[in-house]
Amino acid sequence: MNKSLEPTLYNLVTQRLDAWDISYCGITKGGYQIPALLHKHAYQFAGDCTRILIVGGINGTEGDVQLSLDVIEAITDHSGSLNVLSISYIPCLNYDPYIGNLQDSEDQTKLTPGLPPAGNYFFDPEIPESRYIWRWISYQAPDLAIELSLGESLRIEPNEAAPAFITDMDTSSPISDNSLIGALGRKHESNLGSIPGVRITGTNERVASETVQLLHKVVESKGIDQSSSRLAAAAIRRRQDRTAQMVSEALASQFGYKLDSPINYIQGVGVSGRIRLAEHMNQEVPDDIFRLVDPYVDEPSTSFGDAPGSASLAGAVWADDLLRVTNDPRYKNYLLDLTNRFDSSGSNPPAPADPKWRTEDMFMLGSMMGRSYALTQERQYVDILTNFLVEMGTQQISGLFWHDRETPFYWGRGNGFAVLGLAETLTYLPQSHPLYADILLMYQKLLNGLLKYQNPSGCYHQVITLPGSYQELTSTCMIGYGIARGIKLGLLDQSYHPTLAALWNGAKARITETGDVVDGCTGTGALETEQDYIVREALSGYDDRTGSLALWFAVEMMEFD
Repeated sequence: MNKSLEPTLYNLVTQRLDAWDISYCGITKGGYQIPALLHKHAYQFAGDCTRILIVGGINGTEGDVQLSLDVIEAITDHSGSLNVLSISYIPCLNYDPYIGNLQDSEDQTKLTPGLPPAGNYFFDPEIPESRYIWRWISYQAPDLAIELSLGESLRIEPNEAAPAFITDMDTSSPISDNSLIGALGRKHESNLGSIPGVRITGTNERVASETVQLLHKVVESKGIDQSSSRLAAAAIRRRQDRTAQMVSEALASQFGYKLDSPINYIQGVGVSGRIRLAEHMNQEVPDDIFRLVDPYVDEPSTSFGDAPGSASLAGAVWADDLLRVTNDPRYKNYLLDLTNRFDSSGSNPPAPADPKWRTEDMFMLGSMMGRSYALTQERQYVDILTNFLVEMGTQQISGLFWHDRETPFYWGRGNGFAVLGLAETLTYLPQSHPLYADILLMYQKLLNGLLKYQNPSGCYHQVITLPGSYQELTSTCMIGYGIARGIKLGLLDQSYHPTLAALWNGAKARITETGDVVDGCTGTGALETEQDYIVREALSGYDDRTGSLALWFAVEMMEFD
């Protein structure tokens, strides 16, 4: 029978409600969430809070986990003198062996060595845990990571980034191998810096004693030097300190330069973002944008093939931006030409929208029909749109949306499309419309449902309702855009400002100084199982979709700076 750490951790949380929450740092090969005790200040990069992460259970044995629990107890006994520290715990990194989820001994995998993992985010068929844990620790970026290990004799091994005062504890030579602590000590992925760390090996009593002693040294030393530019925490702090304009400019240096045929919203949103950025900065629209779009505007039929999909039609979201800044009627005509290719006969969903009522079309129709109504004041556009939305039939009691009527999973970007589509609709829909109140209720109900699933980092998960699935950037940006727009329109009250601030910080941490993005789910249609969504590849570096949607969010946030 499988056992779980969660009851023990919940008991610990009830003892220290002021300190911890239960969180999950990944999903095992066997599909189990890896639990963690997350301090309430674990993602507080501002200020002088010293954040510690203690990890154990790399081998997944009973002894490993008991060692972690003994250390937690010892630290809790000293909470009065250590409460200036923000201490989080992963008691068992290698969770499948501990809970008895392995079929035989050959199934047991070693999480380390082999770090940092190369590629396969987060779908590695053999050791997915290594990807989850590496990314989770990297973007939490603790000021000090402590690994606990059982052994007969005491050994204290700092990594190359460890602070000097640790060497006073009779330590071994710094480790720089590809173990967890060794790898954290080096500068690594996405331009993040190193994370100071130390591995403490010994008996339960000695490890607990030395860990407490080390933490007292941290307190006596006034924490860990957080100013060093080589540390991961400093890198994230710098990213989060950027203004919305700085983030927008970084993203606009990479995205919005392509509009391949058939056009697609994936690239069209990036073009729109660059135009909006120029407008916000009172600059001329770059000439290359006109060279990019005008061939399509002059010959609309070249925008797509014989049977354009809704994603292609929504690839023209930039047309009203150009109309606004140039007053050239060609852009209005082009936008209407594409919008009018949706079926207006009264069938629902209006072709070429997906007949299964996918949430993607909430954005495709919301963006195009709303803009066309704003330009013409012709009621048919908002009637098509609102009739489609109120007949979706996929919003659940929780407020969240299934991906479509036949796919009852709460995909992150699927709900991002819902937020984005409803926010776009409400931007243009007149309050006098008979379905305005229904659409507003859908929007507010969705956002209220999303609130309880936001990760403490500020991000949303690949599967919204499954903490431990990876923190996905496109859904984070789409939900952030939708909340920012709602606040601007007066549809959301002041209580949403902390949620928006957390979303923005989570997104900024995953947007590099050069505009690269981290962990955007690759393109996907409706999938057969929840597991298919969980293992869907996460892209990093250059990705049109993630970068374009991040640019929209960043430009929207310029009004809040």
